[in-house]
Amino acid sequence: MIQSRFGQGAAIRFDGKRYNVCFASNGVPAVLQEFDLVSGDLLFREPVPNTGCCWGMCSAENGDVYLSGTNDGVLYRYSSDGLKAIDANPSDSWVWQLFSINGKVFGGTYPGAKVFEYDIETGSFQDYGIMKEGQNYVRGITADEHAIYAGIGATKHVIRIDRTTGELVELQLEGISGSQGFVDRLWVIEGYLFVSCTFTEMHVFRLDSLVHVGTFPFDNMLVKPNEYDPGRVYFKWGRKLCYWDIVQESWNETEIQTLPEGRAKALEWLYMNGEPDRFNGQVSGTSEPALALVTVNAQVAIIRLSDNQVKVRSLEIEPQPIEIHCLETGDDGKLYMGGYQRGFSLFDPDTDTVERTFELFPQPEGMTFLDGIAYFGTYREAQMFRFDPHRSIDFGFTSDNNPGLIGEIGHLQDRPFAMTSGGGRVFAGTVPDYGVRGGALAMYDPAVGKWETYPNIVPEHSVLGVAYKDGLIYGGTSLWGGLGTSPAEGPARMFIWDVAKRTKVAEFVPDIPDMDMPPCMIGELSAGPDGLIWGAIDGTLFAMDPVTTEIIKSKIIVPSEYKYSKYLPIKLRWGSDGYLYTTLARRLIVVDPATLEHVQLSDRIIGNMALDRHGRLYYVQGKELYRMVIPDNLFK
Repeated sequence: MIQSRFGQGAAIRFDGKRYNVCFASNGVPAVLQEFDLVSGDLLFREPVPNTGCCWGMCSAENGDVYLSGTNDGVLYRYSSDGLKAIDANPSDSWVWQLFSINGKVFGGTYPGAKVFEYDIETGSFQDYGIMKEGQNYVRGITADEHAIYAGIGATKHVIRIDRTTGELVELQLEGISGSQGFVDRLWVIEGYLFVSCTFTEMHVFRLDSLVHVGTFPFDNMLVKPNEYDPGRVYFKWGRKLCYWDIVQESWNETEIQTLPEGRAKALEWLYMNGEPDRFNGQVSGTSEPALALVTVNAQVAIIRLSDNQVKVRSLEIEPQPIEIHCLETGDDGKLYMGGYQRGFSLFDPDTDTVERTFELFPQPEGMTFLDGIAYFGTYREAQMFRFDPHRSIDFGFTSDNNPGLIGEIGHLQDRPFAMTSGGGRVFAGTVPDYGVRGGALAMYDPAVGKWETYPNIVPEHSVLGVAYKDGLIYGGTSLWGGLGTSPAEGPARMFIWDVAKRTKVAEFVPDIPDMDMPPCMIGELSAGPDGLIWGAIDGTLFAMDPVTTEIIKSKIIVPSEYKYSKYLPIKLRWGSDGYLYTTLARRLIVVDPATLEHVQLSDRIIGNMALDRHGRLYYVQGKELYRMVIPDNLFK
């Protein structure tokens, strides 16, 4: 239903005859593809089992490529003999990054914040254990002949592992150590430690003294100097090629400003070994090295520095179906579907066709509609987008585009899962950034064109439910904050926000009779056709008087376990038949709101569902969208 051609893992390898690019495109499953770097010819394509994404990928000195995904921890080797599974690493199921040097492959993992080593010659693994207690991520990994370096999050730390003794020592890095966020890439180059934060900000330290000597912006990857161009560490920033001068300890731009957009996923020197003619018409001429760049959007640039030649080509990536992450029915009757990591598609249920897909649209977390216009809350940085289906299409990152960016919620917010509209405004409730607790309520008036954000409505709680009624927002909170944090002190609460006065007028824990445990997550909330505010707490449904906040009715349909997503709100959708359709406890359930009698419609675990204007029900399973025709005699 949603297809895309981007990927998080890429590597450049020399197979003994030519340079090739390996690219793992996201999908269900992810697919590894190899292309001739110069001609773009497809050489290999094969699914990577049991994973939707491969963040970790690197080339070894012998030209083999190693990769691992985000589900089962299996390390794969790709060579001229094809793709082979080696074994699961001993550390964790999710591998963030791989790095190879001197016959070893090193990996950083989640959620245990561990490091492992794989010995290519012996085929053996070693687990170096937890790098930092209380942290979940090792996103950055590099090594030299003496040590391994691990970059930690969601609080930044860099750990040095002695390769002989296994001793762990934390490096105290000015401006980095202990601050919120991630160390996501690391390089050791000619006596300097290069430390990347948030994929775009590079800090340079002298390795012997840990003195900070500079900071510069970049796009995720850099490449070590070579003998033809000593002392320069090249990297991409936007569309520019830049470099860090090691001798002068300074950041500089080259004249090249025509690189492809998108985060870099591989950057390597190419040594033509007497084959310069292969570059004729591409980057032609001498046998001096060239730079090769691969982006997240599967674009390749071959760069020759002597005369600033750049040749860009798009790899012929076969579109892959990706996981449906968000699903809503629009005012136009179309189904709006958001993809995991990227993608947004429009599906017409009357014709059973996907009308349009925006492959590079940021990951939608929540959606709502106002006056026929769709509003999206996206990950990351809680960027908010607008799409008017009646206007011409021009996707981009300004308010003039369609779909287009109309602002950010800010205040360290990251995931706008809860969205609604009313009174001529759009409202969003958010989960904060990695390593942060405390969500926000945000409000957008299309006539003004500006977001207003009110953080920490309930201190340290995320906002996972919002419903509008008579000038008031009814909100529900969650104890779970940004990834990498422990839950806040409970129980979860409800609040009432006066829209006109911009102030919270009430905060309380709903008094639900015989509740089986204090609430940890309240949401969604919905203003029902009966005038009550309806809400979900895992497997419990309740209806509240909006004036007195008295619980009028409630039912524990499934005992509270919180077994599944701690972030996706429980769906509450009113059918044209008068029944309430919901994903309580991640089951598909229909409830008679008058009696609270219920029927479970499926045994599957379901996070997303929607109803079309004909009363048909849709639900999501991974990449698949299912339709269910509701029988007429549900409660007879």
